[in-house]
Amino acid sequence: MTSVQKQGSTIVVVGAGLMGVGVAQTFAQAGHRVVVTDTDAGRRGEVAGRLRVQLDFMVLHDLIDAEAAAAAAALVATASSIAEALAPAAQGLVPYPLLVVEAVNEDLALKQRLFAELDALTPPTTILCSNTSGLSITQIARDTASPERVCGAHFWNPPHLIPLVEVVYGEHTDNSTADTVVSLLEAAGKAPVRVRKDVPGFVGNRLQHALQREAMAIVAAGVATAEEVDLVVTHGFGRRLGVVGPLAVCDLCGLDLVLQVDSYLLRDLESSPEPSPLLAGLVADGAVGVRSHRGFLDWDEERITSTIAARDAALIAALKVET
Repeated sequence: MTSVQKQGSTIVVVGAGLMGVGVAQTFAQAGHRVVVTDTDAGRRGEVAGRLRVQLDFMVLHDLIDAEAAAAAAALVATASSIAEALAPAAQGLVPYPLLVVEAVNEDLALKQRLFAELDALTPPTTILCSNTSGLSITQIARDTASPERVCGAHFWNPPHLIPLVEVVYGEHTDNSTADTVVSLLEAAGKAPVRVRKDVPGFVGNRLQHALQREAMAIVAAGVATAEEVDLVVTHGFGRRLGVVGPLAVCDLCGLDLVLQVDSYLLRDLESSPEPSPLLAGLVADGAVGVRSHRGFLDWDEERITSTIAARDAALIAALKVET
């Protein structure tokens, strides 16, 4: 498949939630026609407005110009169903989509039904991707006749500001499928990483949840408060991790020193296969985080707004450095 064929291709995004709109924006900014499908008329009706807000945000922070934002907005349409999105292709009026990206709820049975439908409605040349953050790609593709064209494309939130996309192989994913997705993502300015084994949580969430498990154990043991644990990360090694990854840090430190520390430290780290009792207790008490204004930390509207703004400012600064 040539770069000319890829440029201006049609992409279908199934699901008009936060991630779906962000995925649509990514491909529209790269010059692709995008159709976002959702059976919920309310969510569908919000797509254009939410897309405009995100594009205006990008313009405000000099990540794109106003002309590029307008061009991207004009490339995104909506449909009430997958069949409606594919109708012009089914009628022979336009080519079938190069790519379909599923961005619905993390419900395995729902995704399996959806991929079986997509498999039946599209030709083998259309690649089928799931934005799942950790469900098995092999299981998602279970009821398809052509699992070799199914892979993961795990965008991270917020998808318009975080470059990483995990391209995940299922047991039957063809290399050419992953190659095409990686090329599309690179052309769209993303940083795709191939995840070559279909393991729960892929790479990013395995690393993230390992850190979260130890953080919760430290708080539960009274070693430090939740606020202090977060400060250790944000004002300590977290600043370095944005530039130098954990394995490069090991090399910089010296692997002999890392081995020496591991020999006494690892046995004392949290290794329970069960969720943290502290976490389970908070959820049982209704303290689910910002939605309830209470979790590991206490949240009022000002703190929520300022935290998100600080996060986005740091992500914007990083994008500007990279470009």
